[in-house]
Amino acid sequence: MEKKNFGYAFAPAHISGIFIIDIKKDPALSGSMGAGICLEDGAVTKVSAAKETTVKINGAVADAPTTLTAVRLLTPQPVLVETTLRVPVGAGFGASGAGALSAALAVNEALSLNLTFREIAEAAHVAEVTNRTGLGDVTGQTFGGIVIRKKAGAPFTVHVDKIPCSDSKISWVSFGGISTKSVLSDDLKKKSINKAGRLRLRELLKKPTLENFFRQSRAFAKEIELMSPHVKDAIEAVEAAGGLASQAMLGNTVFAINDNGALSEFGDVHESRISNAGAHLI
Repeated sequence: MEKKNFGYAFAPAHISGIFIIDIKKDPALSGSMGAGICLEDGAVTKVSAAKETTVKINGAVADAPTTLTAVRLLTPQPVLVETTLRVPVGAGFGASGAGALSAALAVNEALSLNLTFREIAEAAHVAEVTNRTGLGDVTGQTFGGIVIRKKAGAPFTVHVDKIPCSDSKISWVSFGGISTKSVLSDDLKKKSINKAGRLRLRELLKKPTLENFFRQSRAFAKEIELMSPHVKDAIEAVEAAGGLASQAMLGNTVFAINDNGALSEFGDVHESRISNAGAHLI
């Protein structure tokens, strides 16, 4: 088959509300259980053949280890990866996963690798876990919507369910990032996260709705004690205004529904609708 000149793909942002860490020797079987929500803002990536492999994010050359790992798992051929990100990096939006997954889809198209979605998504997931930039984002981004991960591992090998929802508007304000790597390497923090995660996932499964996703995510965020004062104040302000809010995992970010303008006093408010579509070619 004649090779195409380029490939274009989209992957949604993914905000984890609840997660349970499960790391094994095999990165394809590792990751997290939990629940998260996908947004129409995310990553759009163009991949084309090149003399050497380079990743550009929003026009600037970037290290992007997760994207580079994903691409190299799929092909030894050099490519230019150009990603436009509409969410901040390291702030709890699964930006690394979105970049890697959209790049993997686009490289398959650009080089006519003829891989299945399962093979493509597994490469992005393995890249995430290997680089410790995320654990469950790629699975959420593969399926779209509000995804419940009942088992850790690469997409299509895990038990996944979804909470039916419309494309409701999510608003968010970010105060910066939290190092995912530092949290994932802290054994005491992992125990606390997993205990709270199991409880909140059970409670969510009893009543799988958008509203309960927010309530259980909020309880989880409180129990694992990673909230900064800014995050705590912003969540309380949204609740006082009649909305629902929680902390994006793992980020110094508050996301909300029906915030009724309460977030505006805390910084630049961004809005994005829930993306019920998962990653796909454009």
